[in-house]
Amino acid sequence: MGRHIAFVNAPLTGEIFPTLPIVDALVRRGHRVTYATVPARAAALESVGAEVVTYRSTLPDDGDRGLSRPDRMEYVPMVRRNFLAEAAATLPQLDEAYRDDVPDLIVYRTAMLAGRILTARYGVPSVELWPYLANNEHWSISRHLAVADPESPAGVAFRADIDEFVAAQLDDPKDFHRAEPRHRLMFYPRSFQYRGETFGDGFTFVGPCVGRRPFQESWQPGGGDRPIALISLGTVYNRHIPFYRAAMDAFADSSWQVLLGIGHRTSPAELGDIPANVHVAATVPQFDILRHASVFVTHAGMGSVMEALLCGVPMVTVPQTPEQEVNAERVVELGVGGRLDADGLTAEALRAEVERVVADDAMAHRLGELRREVQACGGAGLAADLIESV
Repeated sequence: MGRHIAFVNAPLTGEIFPTLPIVDALVRRGHRVTYATVPARAAALESVGAEVVTYRSTLPDDGDRGLSRPDRMEYVPMVRRNFLAEAAATLPQLDEAYRDDVPDLIVYRTAMLAGRILTARYGVPSVELWPYLANNEHWSISRHLAVADPESPAGVAFRADIDEFVAAQLDDPKDFHRAEPRHRLMFYPRSFQYRGETFGDGFTFVGPCVGRRPFQESWQPGGGDRPIALISLGTVYNRHIPFYRAAMDAFADSSWQVLLGIGHRTSPAELGDIPANVHVAATVPQFDILRHASVFVTHAGMGSVMEALLCGVPMVTVPQTPEQEVNAERVVELGVGGRLDADGLTAEALRAEVERVVADDAMAHRLGELRREVQACGGAGLAADLIESV
């Protein structure tokens, strides 16, 4: 008999997409999957069989033109504050939805405090999702990039705020710490994780999870044998008109077929004249395109990097946030791409770096090795197996 499995995730495209094939697998195996998210994500989730539980989020939506990339040193504290505010706003909504329909199991994204608090409150087991590089006593993004000190006054104060919030939600705050997830699922291979050997049995590197996306239009290449370049800054900090202009100029009047995803915060009319060989759209079917692409110019979000590796496509990374910085750094270290700074980028520099990575035989060989590794991780099938095992 199927079970009721509830997902509590951040309502961001890059966070939702890797879970779609897991939901699809669980539903096909006879489980009832409910998924807490915002209305804008409902169609994607319903297309793979999830029952959507909608809530009002405090996080910015895809079309918020006022969203600007924060100062690098302020980014981690800002993200922490945002997720605490999100927990305060969403927990009452989710409790109202679930208190009379308690799940048998909760699958939640790390940092989504509401998911873990509900796990403790209802006394049900859980599985934790990690869409970015994990931290432990040996390594963390904050320490690696020196962008936040957990022992600083601000870090200590934030932990106190978390403790105060948790204490207000549970009869016994210790239940929060007792509610350890049975599994932690990492959406990338162990070799991509810094100090990967220090993460024990509780961490399973299931690798990228990619499956059918019935809500998206399919895509096939046109234009004969022209090489294809996919360019995207993701769905969050993607309003960067000078970068898009440089990207178009880099390939204007060339043999390249370019697909440029600019998100919902920018209008194509703001970009000026668009070369005939460049197709501009708010969103593009990324994985379909990557199957045919020769290069991917990417913000280095984890989902984008993993999809590129699955397709064996070299990358030119232009990271926008600290977690993307470490992904970009890892891409370079593993020999599967290059890195540039989007700010002040010239068309000449971008074109030169694209040509370099495309022509690099050693990079092509390394991409083949890593592609086989990520394909062997287990993906959505393994993730569904582990969730079912709880």
